[in-house]
Amino acid sequence: MVFFGAVTSLDLVWAMADITMAFMVFFNLIAIVLLGRQAFLLLKDYREQKSAGIKEPVYTNDRIPELKDKGECW
Repeated sequence: MVFFGAVTSLDLVWAMADITMAFMVFFNLIAIVLLGRQAFLLLKDYREQKSAGIKEPVYTNDRIPELKDKGECW
């Protein structure tokens, strides 16, 4: 890509950079949507432990039944 950028017009290089950035944004948004529910469940568990006075909360699979087979750690 360095060689391609050196021998190609600047407009084409910027256009390709914009396209690749758009792909990265697209795939990251998909990942965020798919993982959002689990992230909020884990955050809720963490906050509940902190509000219960636990100084260093710990994740265990049995605390969140919805994530029993999906997560091993925070």
